Amino acid sequence: MLSIYVRLVIAAGAAAVSHSLVGLLAAPHPFEWILFATLVILTGSFTLNISAINASISVADTFLIAATLLFGPAPATVALAIDTLLLSWRKGYPWRRVAFNAVAPALSLWVAGHVFFLITGAAPLATNDVRVGPLIPALFLLAAIYFALNSGLIAVAVGLESRRSPVRIWYDHFLWLSIGYLAAASVGLGLIVIQRQVGAAAVAMMLPVVAIFHHTLRASFGRLEDARRHVTQIDRLYHSTVETLAMAIDAKDDVTHSHVRRVQAYAAALAEELKVNDALTLKAIEAAALLHDTGKLAIPERILNKPGGLTAAEFEQMKQHVEIGANILSLVDFPYPVVPIVRCHHENWDGSGYPAGVSGTDIPIGARILSVVDCFDALTSDRPYRRAMTSEAAVAILLDRRGKMYDPDVVDAFIRIHRDVVVAGHDEPGRVEVLQQINRSLQGHPTPEAVSAAPRPGVGAADEVLAFVSLARLTEGNGSTSDVLALSTNLIRNIAPGASGAWFLVGDSGETLSVIEAFGPAAPALRKLGMRVGENLTGWVASNRQAIVNSDASLDLGARAAELTPPLVSCLSVPLVAGQTLVAVLSLYAPGRDAFSEDLGRLLQMVAPHIAAALHAAREHTRSSHSYAAPVRDLRLVAATRRS
Repeated sequence: MLSIYVRLVIAAGAAAVSHSLVGLLAAPHPFEWILFATLVILTGSFTLNISAINASISVADTFLIAATLLFGPAPATVALAIDTLLLSWRKGYPWRRVAFNAVAPALSLWVAGHVFFLITGAAPLATNDVRVGPLIPALFLLAAIYFALNSGLIAVAVGLESRRSPVRIWYDHFLWLSIGYLAAASVGLGLIVIQRQVGAAAVAMMLPVVAIFHHTLRASFGRLEDARRHVTQIDRLYHSTVETLAMAIDAKDDVTHSHVRRVQAYAAALAEELKVNDALTLKAIEAAALLHDTGKLAIPERILNKPGGLTAAEFEQMKQHVEIGANILSLVDFPYPVVPIVRCHHENWDGSGYPAGVSGTDIPIGARILSVVDCFDALTSDRPYRRAMTSEAAVAILLDRRGKMYDPDVVDAFIRIHRDVVVAGHDEPGRVEVLQQINRSLQGHPTPEAVSAAPRPGVGAADEVLAFVSLARLTEGNGSTSDVLALSTNLIRNIAPGASGAWFLVGDSGETLSVIEAFGPAAPALRKLGMRVGENLTGWVASNRQAIVNSDASLDLGARAAELTPPLVSCLSVPLVAGQTLVAVLSLYAPGRDAFSEDLGRLLQMVAPHIAAALHAAREHTRSSHSYAAPVRDLRLVAATRRS
């Protein structure tokens, strides 16, 4: 679209310049219009840059307007085309931009000049003594048309290039320049009077005045630019701080830090599609998209990260995060309405939401937008109890909830644009590393100090040291997988007596998990398990490489969990990672809710890297010796042989 627009403007401008070149032959007083054209080119270098939109304006408009009135549109149009062509060429712009910059202003002046003479019916003022006074309204109309066309053509080009509203760009960056064009028309009128009374040569005496005018404007622009840069820096600092805080909050509930970026990108695009033009509302939506889950800081991790469904009591506690978040953010003096959006982002269109049961358009538009995009991103992201849905499946759910939970217009608009939304790129490595540290800390990954202080129930110090020494030897030597599992199983039995457990080995494809060994009362049932990475509870732990303590055992075992004697209720699952390689997952199952202590979870996470390294070494040794054609299948056979 931009390319087509630029080509059309270049073609129209080239036609206007060509027409003006022919018109030069009939232009009166060639010496005088050449003098004016020279002044235009000389003062054309007195430009003022508008860095916010990568554009510039010139103070040569005074001579251009005067030349148009005195000699007709042709000399001024050609002089302006030459002036802008030289300026763009010196800046090294691409040829298409050079051509556009050369002819767009010239086209604007050509149109404005012809409209002036068409309305007034007068001939060029250098050829007659017509009174200037009656022409003043038409003169200001000329300046208005020249300004509107010149700034409008640029605003449309900038808008197409940046995918922003040309009207908004024109209003924010060009409207205030209209005063300069009107001033140029006023000074141009003075030049006409000087030319008539003194002669064209005296017009050159106006150069010092123009230079002073340029210097004054440049100083004013400099102060404005410094202020704009300061505001931009403060705004960037503010957004960076808010975004980092929001990602740290999201790290608490197992959602990757890119979640807030996606929600913000979706919300901004959806607001634009819905024609939300109020600047403060747009700012509020962007900030609320980052901070809507602030209240989760007060929700226990066991509820936030629970892989299965929440109980009624847990859901009531989870619902509190809305009011808590709104109350926290109300302490911040936001210059735009962030708090109402956060407070209402779980309200439903039919009034069935929480915390206040607000319905319909009484829900702020920002909250209606946020609820839809937050739901879509949650559905299309991995969760402990399921893999990410496809976009089609998520859209189907939005349509099912349309008119009940969500504003129908918001859902329809989001479905139109969701595939075209571009999410911002990755964070800087330093920020990602810090957020990963926050995530590990919030999820209970132990530091050396925490582990060393953790009690070790059911195991003596001498036995534990012996187990670690044995694992270290197996890691460095040629031990078999069965040896590693035998030693590791004994260690786990010592620290988690009475629990049943299964070692899920990752297949060569990296997509499957198979039970290579099981132990405890439920071992026969556990040996039958198998799943894909990302499925069920153990599959989620494998996919996300994150331990979960006291989850629902039925997420792995299904209905069999309740049929066992005794029934298995709780599950503790830990990934076994060697370096960057996921080797296996250890899942323990036990009767009773919350059967595993947090200390046990930390201890297993400390042991896990040693077991993973030993298993990885054993598998590599197996491959190098070509003892097994299919490691997962044959290791299962070895384990079965040991049990017999």
